[in-house]
Amino acid sequence: MICNNCGSSVDSINRFCPKCGAPLQDQSPPTQSSGAPYTAPYTAPQYTAPQSGMPPMGGPTAPPPKKSSGCGKIILIVAIILVILGIGLAAAIYYGYRYTERTLKSSEAYTVALNALKDSPEVKEELGDIEETGFPIGAYSQDAGGSGKAAFVMSVKGSKGSGQYQVELTRSNSVWHLDTGIVRTAGGATIRVADTRGTPGELTGDNSNTSLVPRDPGSKNIISGGVLNSKALSLPKPNYPAIAKQAHATGTVVVQVLVDENGNVFTARAVSGHPLLQASAVAAARGAKFAPTKLSGKPVKVQGTLSYNFTLE
Repeated sequence: MICNNCGSSVDSINRFCPKCGAPLQDQSPPTQSSGAPYTAPYTAPQYTAPQSGMPPMGGPTAPPPKKSSGCGKIILIVAIILVILGIGLAAAIYYGYRYTERTLKSSEAYTVALNALKDSPEVKEELGDIEETGFPIGAYSQDAGGSGKAAFVMSVKGSKGSGQYQVELTRSNSVWHLDTGIVRTAGGATIRVADTRGTPGELTGDNSNTSLVPRDPGSKNIISGGVLNSKALSLPKPNYPAIAKQAHATGTVVVQVLVDENGNVFTARAVSGHPLLQASAVAAARGAKFAPTKLSGKPVKVQGTLSYNFTLE
C-alpha cells in the first residue's frame, strides 16, 4: 500500500508508515480503465515574491515609460504664437511704410519739390540725373480753403553722387509753391535749388501783380512778371493725354517759365498740378511766345508762371 502522508510504499501488514510514522488506512486499489496509467492530481505552484536585492525571475524588466511634460507643450505653443505675431507685425510695419511712402510721393508738394530738384543745373552738374529719392521725413498739412504748408527732408541719389534734400513749401489758392530747397551733398557742398522767401510778387499766382520787380538784387537782368498768360503773344493749348483722361485727371497745372531777352521761353517746369497733366503743360509752355521786355532801355529776362486748366468734356 501507499502512505497517504509521504507517498512511500508500505507492506500491508504494517499499521504505521515505517518512514514517517503516519497511521495507515486500508486502501482499495484504484480502478484503472483499459490499462491507462495513473496520473497524480496537478497542484499549481504557489508564487513567492522575490527577496530584496535579488533580480526577478525571467530577466530584467523594462523601465516604465516616462510621462510627457505638459509644461513643454505649453512653451512650444507660446513660442509658435510669438513667431506668428512677430511675422505679422513685421509685415504690417513694412506694408504700412510702403503705403505711407507711396502716398507722400504722390502728393503735389512732393512733385513740386522733386521737379525743382531735377531741373536745377547745379544739382545736375554735382549729382547727375536724379535716380532715386528716400522716404520724405517731415510735416505736411493742407486744408479745404486752398492753403497749406509742407517741410520735409529726404535722401537723394544721382548718377554722380548723393546727398540730402531739404525743402519748405506753402500752398495758396490750392497751388503749392517751393519756398526753399537746399541740397547738401555727401562731399559737403551746398546747392540752393530755390529760395523765394521774401521775394515780392514771385509765384504768388495773383493776376494783379504786373509790376516788373527784380527777382534778386544780385541778378538785375531777371525780373518777376507774375502770371504771364495775358502777356503772351502766342500761347499754345496743351494736349490732353489719353492716360490722364482714362484716370479722370483734371485741374490746373502751374508752370514756372523763364523768358529770355527775345521773348522765347528759355526754361519751363511744372510747380503744381496733377502729375499726369504736368508734362503736357510744360510742353505747351515751351512753345509760348512773348514780346521782349526792357528795363531802363535794356532787354531783360522775365520769370513768371503760366496756368493751364484741364477739364474733361
